[in-house]
Amino acid sequence: MCWNVQAQTNADLNTRLQNGKVLVDQQKYALAMAELLPISSSATGKNYAPDAAYLYSVAAMRQKKYAEADKMLTQLISEHSNWGGLADAQYLHGQVLFEKKEYLRALNALASIDEKSLADEVAAMKRHYMMLLTDKATFQYLMRQFPEDATLVKAYADKLVSGWFTEQDRPQLEALVRQFKLDRGYLQRTAAIKKSAYNVAVLLPFNVSDKGIKVDKKNLFITDFYAGILSAKDSLAKQGMQVNVYPYDTSNDTAQVRQIMELPELGTMDLVVGPIYKGNSAFAAKIAQKRSLNMVNPFSDDADVTKGNPYLYLMETSVATQGQRAAAYAYQTFPKKTAVIVYDSEKNDTTFAGNFRRAYTVLGGKVQTFQKINSKANGNVGTALGAANLKDAGVVVVQSTAANVASSTVSFLEQRASKVPVLVPQSWLENNQIGFDQLDFLEMYFIAPKYIDLENPAVQSYKQAYTTRYKLPPSAFTYTGFELMNYYGRQLQESGYSAPPKLSGVQPAVFYQGIGYQTQDGRQAQDNQYVPILKIENGRLLVVNPVL
Repeated sequence: MCWNVQAQTNADLNTRLQNGKVLVDQQKYALAMAELLPISSSATGKNYAPDAAYLYSVAAMRQKKYAEADKMLTQLISEHSNWGGLADAQYLHGQVLFEKKEYLRALNALASIDEKSLADEVAAMKRHYMMLLTDKATFQYLMRQFPEDATLVKAYADKLVSGWFTEQDRPQLEALVRQFKLDRGYLQRTAAIKKSAYNVAVLLPFNVSDKGIKVDKKNLFITDFYAGILSAKDSLAKQGMQVNVYPYDTSNDTAQVRQIMELPELGTMDLVVGPIYKGNSAFAAKIAQKRSLNMVNPFSDDADVTKGNPYLYLMETSVATQGQRAAAYAYQTFPKKTAVIVYDSEKNDTTFAGNFRRAYTVLGGKVQTFQKINSKANGNVGTALGAANLKDAGVVVVQSTAANVASSTVSFLEQRASKVPVLVPQSWLENNQIGFDQLDFLEMYFIAPKYIDLENPAVQSYKQAYTTRYKLPPSAFTYTGFELMNYYGRQLQESGYSAPPKLSGVQPAVFYQGIGYQTQDGRQAQDNQYVPILKIENGRLLVVNPVL
């Protein structure tokens, strides 16, 4: 009779464990945690406790409930030191502690892993999180605690040459290079090297064949972009700055990208532009990092692609930075320090809204409403805005490029004759369903990271010369190519070559409103830190946050 009762109990426990596994696989993490918690303790779960505790921790980690995951993993590792999955638990614990920014505990957790098969994954995790650490003193403290950790040393050396280095650091860096046999290039990269000419490799899908470059509608933007690069090269040359441009055809082939990135001659390049497609760009960036090659992605606005790689830069302002800069402008400009935020479910819209909310809150503002919508299901924002207290709002943010959301927002605000400041994407200016006079009547501000003032004399002059030469007007990609080469060429001329590059704060550009890579607290960022904000005044678009 007793044996039957025990068997029944074990069957119930196993059922709960299997249910928990299924819920984790289905990404129903809250339900998984509720199912697994009762059997995660040895007192109740018996032989099922370690598996249940581990799965519970996985679910908590993915829910970003790091405190719960930390507590459970600490219990698991303490009570089940002979469990077969101990190394996986220690690895997960290290990641949880890194997310909590408890760096010393995280490194200790990873140091306890004896499983050699996880060595590469452990090293990669340590490097990833240590490259995100922004406090030099904390990094130095951790180095003292783990003086023989080669991964930490390499990451610290990379942080030094990417902006932390001062002359007081030179003895330590020299000692680290000797002790850990690091590339002696680290010592050279702490001082910029001035040259008479600088070399730039341009990796683009030119689609070269025996018959020459094939130009069609699909890759016309490539030839436009490259033409902009060449015209900037010519412009720099007239001012006494020599930049040599070396084009490489990548097609859309990872194998070809690898072959180009591993060429010995790439080591002589002061800058690599491209590749442009996401997969090829990520692949090339890994090789560039190993070879300490400076690389700029001309079109991406995803800041995540630069994380952990101090040599990769974005020409564009990332979506995250757009949200942060918009929040700073709203807080500093509008008297009421309250915000209503409605945002679409697309990734970029979610990223913008989240960064706006965090930056606005840190500055001292209050977010009254933070509402997600799905424009594909229903583009009517009346419900979300109607539930908000617009009278007390300092700013309304509607982050969606969907035409139906734009039309619905304008209609809603017109009906209420609202004059509350509203921040929206630049694409709303191109919505055929909305008249320019409607946007002029409302208090609309437009986030316009790629804005070019077509009435600018410099733009008109360039357009005329370009059209005369190529029989086609310049496109937005032409201006991007020109600004990229003009900015980076000038930075090389003024600061010399270093890896990573030394880039300026925000300054006026030729066609763009501004370009610069220094944050408001003086650190060097890896994406353009300036985003123009536009407003319609008397029927004309004006930049309300010009670079002075």
